[in-house]
Amino acid sequence: MTVAVLDIQPLLLTIAPISVLVMLFALKRKKIWLVKLSLLGMVLSVFVIFAFQYLDYRHFENCLMQGEVYNPLRNSCIQLH
Repeated sequence: MTVAVLDIQPLLLTIAPISVLVMLFALKRKKIWLVKLSLLGMVLSVFVIFAFQYLDYRHFENCLMQGEVYNPLRNSCIQLH
C-alpha cells in the first residue's frame, strides 16, 4: 500500500493551525523552547502550502495543455464537448 503526498494533504495542512495554538499557549506560559518549535511548525506549513499550490498549478497547466478544463474540487480535468 502506497500513500501519495496528496492523500495526506489535509493532515499536512493542519500543521498551521496547530502551530498557532501552540504559539498562543507557549506565549502565555512563557516557554521559549515551545515558541521556537511553533515557529518552526509555521515555517514548515508555509513550505507545505507553497508546495501544494505549485502542484495544483502544474495540474491546472497540464489540463489546459490538453485542451480541457481543470476542476479544483475533484482535482481532475474535465473535457468539454
